[in-house]
Amino acid sequence: MSTATRTQVPVSAPPDPGARERLVRSDRQLSAITLLLRLPQVMAPLGVLTWVAVSASSAWAAALSSAALCLGMAVCAVGMALFSNVRWRQWALAGIALIQGGVMWQLSLVDVSTVPVAWGAVSAFVPFFIAGLSLTPMGLAARLRWASVLQGQGRLEAFSSAMRRESVNEALATVLGAALTGLLAVVIGPSSVLKVSATLSLVTIAFFVAHRSSRYPQANMPVHLLWRDRSPLGVPRSTTFRLRHGLLYGIGALSALLGAVQGCLAVYSVSLDSGETMGAIYALLGFGAAVGSSLAVRFRHRITASNMMVLSGTGALVASMLLSAPSGSLGYSVVLLLVGLFSGPSLLCLHSSAGQVGVTTGFLGLVAQMSVVSSASSAVGLIVCAYLGVHRDYMSAAMGPVAAAMLLLGTALFFSYTLRRSPVRDPRI
Repeated sequence: MSTATRTQVPVSAPPDPGARERLVRSDRQLSAITLLLRLPQVMAPLGVLTWVAVSASSAWAAALSSAALCLGMAVCAVGMALFSNVRWRQWALAGIALIQGGVMWQLSLVDVSTVPVAWGAVSAFVPFFIAGLSLTPMGLAARLRWASVLQGQGRLEAFSSAMRRESVNEALATVLGAALTGLLAVVIGPSSVLKVSATLSLVTIAFFVAHRSSRYPQANMPVHLLWRDRSPLGVPRSTTFRLRHGLLYGIGALSALLGAVQGCLAVYSVSLDSGETMGAIYALLGFGAAVGSSLAVRFRHRITASNMMVLSGTGALVASMLLSAPSGSLGYSVVLLLVGLFSGPSLLCLHSSAGQVGVTTGFLGLVAQMSVVSSASSAVGLIVCAYLGVHRDYMSAAMGPVAAAMLLLGTALFFSYTLRRSPVRDPRI
């Protein structure tokens, strides 16, 4: 009687649900920390604008002070990109956190009621520029951390998903930063925004440096400010160049729009002697951006990012036109709410498209360039609109947001046109 031979098939071990749960929990913690890391970059310029406008009763001095801070942030973004791959960058972040906290706290103690309003008194705005030099663009640091974590865990296929999550965090930080700035300025006082920003920066960077994700070795993902991208197979180099610069022009136009809105709001509030409520009114822009970003994410499977950019750019242009005819604080608040409703999706789509248009080999360099362009464009929008409002009239200043919104819509159309005629896949949020 023969015995049948049984072939034993090796059975793979079932996935450990506990390990998967720990990974998800760690990813959520890191995402929350990277969201909080961005808040000081939003709160500081808004806080300076509100604080100087209330203390000095001058929209021009407030705009120059905030613009100087933004220019310092742009220079800091360049330095962050140049030294992003050094071995000691974690210790550098800890040192920058201490410097930033000390500088911002000392800045909040300065007497800004005597800030001059003449072009010749440039030295008076040097402290704000120096404070901006300490405001590190943490968006790049957050993406570098995700690259190290996913490479160390062997999950590089999840990199695009993590970058989309960071794109959402960029939009949420703008929303929460504006809302928190307005709340603090009204409840505690404008100068308290800088103190809270300094404290928040120290705490969040400490969590970021001490988080368990920092134990992974640095990923080999260089950051190049200059364009060194090689186009993917089948994609012309000129197409990649146009798509990349379309995103840079788009983030520049959007930042100029937000800076121009801040300049118009400063002129409007100071002229009515209602600077104390400026932060609260601007917080409505953040609330509108939250609603708009939530709607954009909800319809991400139906509308592509390029189409959403065109729709939101059109809406931003129509909403910015309403700034030329304010009818009291209530009407102005509604207009800012509408501007935020379309600005949030625009910011979300720009950052989401950055890593999905065939420039993945130079993605982090593009992120660094977007940080530099964003800070510099905000400063330009602030200065131009405040100058027109103070030295001419408010109607002239209100044309600044309209011009920036027109550029935003134009860049969205240019990006969509180039994308339609290229083999690159249409990105989604």
